Amino acid sequence: IMKNSNDTRQKLIDITYDEIYEKGYQAASLSEILSKAQVHKGSMYYFFANKKEMAMCTLKEKMSDRFTKRYATILAYESNILDELFKVLNDISLRDFKKGCPLANIVQEMSNLDEDFDAMSKGFYEDFRGIIKDILDKAILLKELKSCDRQKLSLYITVVIEGGILASKATGNEKDYLDSIECLQEYIRSSYGA
Repeated sequence: IMKNSNDTRQKLIDITYDEIYEKGYQAASLSEILSKAQVHKGSMYYFFANKKEMAMCTLKEKMSDRFTKRYATILAYESNILDELFKVLNDISLRDFKKGCPLANIVQEMSNLDEDFDAMSKGFYEDFRGIIKDILDKAILLKELKSCDRQKLSLYITVVIEGGILASKATGNEKDYLDSIECLQEYIRSSYGA
């Protein structure tokens, strides 16, 4: 029974994420999510109080998973930390330029409408910047990067990533993202390379 329960919850999380990423939170239909998950409303209420709680749990789990898989794994390396970071940033298969960044999308849609979404979004950005800062700290420790203000540099890196994704979404051209990352890489290597 427990396995089915976990499967049902995971199915709801996965489908809710897809619906929100595709349509936005407000346009994501609860009945559509339940239909795609083949779950009755009563089963949903077993896990979540309502659509908002389900959406917030979904975003927390999916974003945490995304950041961890994508960036925190870089911290396991004992050399070439910056190379690994730029390898991840240049991997366009990790991004959907038609839909944009799921984090930026939810911020743009919900942060001024709902204080819970606003607080959650701010937390995601802090986590994202925190992981980038940890990567920079390790690069300095490994003498791959000169000592610098990692708070500011991690902010700058996240701004370039988000801006590059938004530019590519706006133009329909993934090269805009890649050009942004190329400039970022050149700037970091020339300004802070050890």
